[in-house]
Amino acid sequence: MKRIPATLLWASSLLLLLPAASCTDTLGGDPDTDARAITFTPAAETRAAVETDFPDGSSFSVWGWYGRDSQITNNVFDSETVTKSGEAWTYGGGNRYWIAGMTYNFYGVYPVYPQTSNDNGTTATVDNNGKINVTNFDCSKTGEEAVDLMTATHTRTYDGTNANAVNMPFQHELARVKVSVESNGATVDDLKVYGVGYQGNFNSGNTPKWTEIVTATEEKTPLSGTTELDMLLLPATDLTNAKLKATYHYGNDASATRTDEASLAIAGGWIAGKQYHYKVSIVAGKLTITVTVVDWNEEDTSVKWE
Repeated sequence: MKRIPATLLWASSLLLLLPAASCTDTLGGDPDTDARAITFTPAAETRAAVETDFPDGSSFSVWGWYGRDSQITNNVFDSETVTKSGEAWTYGGGNRYWIAGMTYNFYGVYPVYPQTSNDNGTTATVDNNGKINVTNFDCSKTGEEAVDLMTATHTRTYDGTNANAVNMPFQHELARVKVSVESNGATVDDLKVYGVGYQGNFNSGNTPKWTEIVTATEEKTPLSGTTELDMLLLPATDLTNAKLKATYHYGNDASATRTDEASLAIAGGWIAGKQYHYKVSIVAGKLTITVTVVDWNEEDTSVKWE
């Protein structure tokens, strides 16, 4: 029998091993050569606060970790900005690719906030346990300038085939509060909402929680308008101090103003993702309020005032 040289045996063994190694996924390894890029999109039912849909240029931040079983500790996205361009949502920094057999946890925050303070002092961070923190969030803008805050989580185990875009199911973390006035002949000079928080810190935790840090007062409140107010405010279970103050006059004498106020307190308070429509009627120098509660995007058609 002819003896096979040891060097040939070693080379043959190496060739047998190479194909197996090229298909092996490791927690810190590269994706397979046929891997697909990870892509994102908001879930179909998601709507921004003022727009009926996300306009071109809209962005959200995404964080992500992957691993096996309970060891999902490998970072793949760290506050990456995902931006709408036409019908696509894209991110920078080069594509990240799915790795078969790995479980991925993704977390999103809309709109984009840096991990270090921006001009308004707002920050957004997520740790690998999935706890979302947004600090110094400001609700002082109203109407079309009002700023929404939404968060999303998505978990997927990649089996090598389900590489569809990650549909981020964003949920509103604020309450939408609308005030409209039927003046009945009075001219409304000013509406003010006070006794409610308009700046706070958000922590998703096991149960989402807001901590109020700035409260609107009667003397100083950014929540003001004339015949209508559309606000995105911190959820609150205790609205004991929440007030609406109206200044108005009758006829042509704008100096003969009257002032009245009414409570905005309702049972259960304001819940994130709900819309509260306060309909105010001024009759004989008195404010009368009725409140309807609907889902965020549902149009309240119970009363239409001109």
